[in-house]
Amino acid sequence: MTTVSPASTTVVYTFDPVTSGGVAGTITTLVRAASTVISADLDVANANWAALNAAEIDCTNVDVTEYLWHIHTKWDNPGKVSELTAGCSFAKTGNHLDPDFACGPNSDHIEELECADKTYGCNTTSYAEAPGVCEKGDLSGKFGTMKAVSGKISETWIDTGNYPTVAKHKDTWSIVLQAVCGTAIHHKRPQLEHVAYNLPMFKSSVELLVLSAKL
Repeated sequence: MTTVSPASTTVVYTFDPVTSGGVAGTITTLVRAASTVISADLDVANANWAALNAAEIDCTNVDVTEYLWHIHTKWDNPGKVSELTAGCSFAKTGNHLDPDFACGPNSDHIEELECADKTYGCNTTSYAEAPGVCEKGDLSGKFGTMKAVSGKISETWIDTGNYPTVAKHKDTWSIVLQAVCGTAIHHKRPQLEHVAYNLPMFKSSVELLVLSAKL
């Protein structure tokens, strides 16, 4: 994590292909008080699809080009900065960051009474109108899926509504990518996982069918 100025901090999530099943690149966040710029520069062309397909049959012989992405609240892979498949499971990476109780089906507060009677309506349109409808960690709900073109993901988003402040960041968080294929759908965790690599402070994980990596 690098402090650019007293009002801004850059956090870079680096995907090391050696530990992330062949995925390489970075997700960079420039966190500021009024807005956060999120940039993805990832190469998924050499992902270890054999391992991923073995864990998620719905992704076999499917050309995966879209990925859901979320901030998760847990990292239970001691001594590791990244993981593949089982290391990216719910048991290892927890649920979505949701400090304000937007209460999506994968909210880290979903089992609490405050979420019992809530309906989750997060999408790009509703988020633009009322940021509180989305979990802070539901990045694909806010901005849509990441899309790979010729094996590369190169996109930038600006979150002016509800991104976590630097003061709220914890070293147990990870960014998880989930491949969209077969029966895998938005807000439903696929069975497989694939990860990235740790940065000084935060984790990043790729949950293709599923990958995982720590900050």
